[in-house]
Amino acid sequence: MAEDESPRSLKAAAMLRPPGSAAIPCLEGFTRILQGQGYLVRGLVQRSASENCSCGCTMVLMDLDSRIEYRISQDISPQIPCCVVDESGFKEARHVLHRAMAADTDLIVVNAFGKPESQGTGLADEMRAIMALGIPLITTVEPPRLGLWREFTAGLAEEIPPHCGGLMRWWDGVRPRGFRNTPRPPRTATSEDQEAFQRIEPIPEIS
Repeated sequence: MAEDESPRSLKAAAMLRPPGSAAIPCLEGFTRILQGQGYLVRGLVQRSASENCSCGCTMVLMDLDSRIEYRISQDISPQIPCCVVDESGFKEARHVLHRAMAADTDLIVVNAFGKPESQGTGLADEMRAIMALGIPLITTVEPPRLGLWREFTAGLAEEIPPHCGGLMRWWDGVRPRGFRNTPRPPRTATSEDQEAFQRIEPIPEIS
């Protein structure tokens, strides 16, 4: 990041994602709640592939707007029940973030700062561009990559504990104020959204 950027000018945060946590479902539920309030939230969240997959770990990125899925893993072989990252899936999904940056967007979600991003591939370039534009960005990061995330953001991004209260407090600090000239029609949040948002048990915050 630029040397003259301050913590107040970088509207980015990573939700910590310990092993076995429900951080991603919580993040998706959070975005649906905001969309239901009329905010323009766009981006990508990770899900397990829905059907007809030979590998149990097959993963996709889902466009929050269209719900189109982009597969980001591939089977090594029919005999080996394991997957590897498929860079072509990231390439296909990038246009979702480019479209979000070009539009009037209040918040962009990028599922995770994962291994590809920590190595400068995946969606790393798009994440840098979003932060440079000053659009609020939320992602998740696993503890082993927290140091790389801090390096990636020059330590200027906020780190959110894995509970919903932290998400809401961060959002209250970066959300747009006032009224829109052309507000988006509110989307009614479903019970599934509410359940996903409330799935993580609150934990004590670290001061």
